[in-house]
Amino acid sequence: MKIIHCIAGPTASGKSAYAVKLAQSLQSQKGFGGEIINADALQVYAELQILSARPTDAEMQGIPHHMFGHIDPSERYSTGHWLREVDPLIIDILARGKTPILVGGTGLYFKALTQGLAQIPKLPDSAMEQAQSLLDTDGILALRTRADNLDPQATAKVLGNDPQRLLRIVSVALGTGKPLSVWQKETHAVLPAGTWKGMVILPKRENLYDKINARFADMIREGGLAEAKHVLSLGLASDLPAMKAIGLRELAAHLNGEISLDEAIELAMRQTRRFAKRQYTWLRGQMPDWTLI
Repeated sequence: MKIIHCIAGPTASGKSAYAVKLAQSLQSQKGFGGEIINADALQVYAELQILSARPTDAEMQGIPHHMFGHIDPSERYSTGHWLREVDPLIIDILARGKTPILVGGTGLYFKALTQGLAQIPKLPDSAMEQAQSLLDTDGILALRTRADNLDPQATAKVLGNDPQRLLRIVSVALGTGKPLSVWQKETHAVLPAGTWKGMVILPKRENLYDKINARFADMIREGGLAEAKHVLSLGLASDLPAMKAIGLRELAAHLNGEISLDEAIELAMRQTRRFAKRQYTWLRGQMPDWTLI
């Protein structure tokens, strides 16, 4: 079986262009090129061509791209949804004699693909409400204490005050009667060892931050503000994953008359740099055995 390529990297690191070059190289060497599969949680959403930095037709250079811009932004697309889509797609590409090349900045997608994803049943509302009530009433420290009592192994991996992860730990334990850490041990990778090769693109941080600034300026010139206005006009809930697109919150503040466009651009660049820093740290820590580029 052909080796499946997984290319991860922070935003603006050049991973999409690298994936296209790899696909072209495979075609020239073996006669059968690669096909690219999206592994970015924001680039799955329609209506976010510019603000999610989705590859343009010109950037795709004729290489088939899959799972880009195919999900309505009103949907809550999860890692589980992505895995259920990507598994048969990988099989289909291999069956046609091509090489799957997965590329994106969502490290959890790659981790689930190569290490497995816990198949946790749907949680009852009462469990989630109980966890949320504890946070609202007694605060984050009380939530962390409860999480540590219910599942010390999972809680030990939560750095700092991360309410979403702590809520998840408490809700799963209360709702299923089994700790999240136990569920996570009962997982099976979609891609077994030996079937895939992982690469992480990590440019020098100063260069990456310069690229982020330049790219966001390009986004504005290419219609990013108009795209933000359109997405906001859809009246979507602010907590939807699609609403986390690069610069959307800052451009919304400008469109609402709260800040100038220049201020919005500067804030968006700053937040994107911070996001890239978190990606950088996560990828280095979670993928130590992947080839570093």
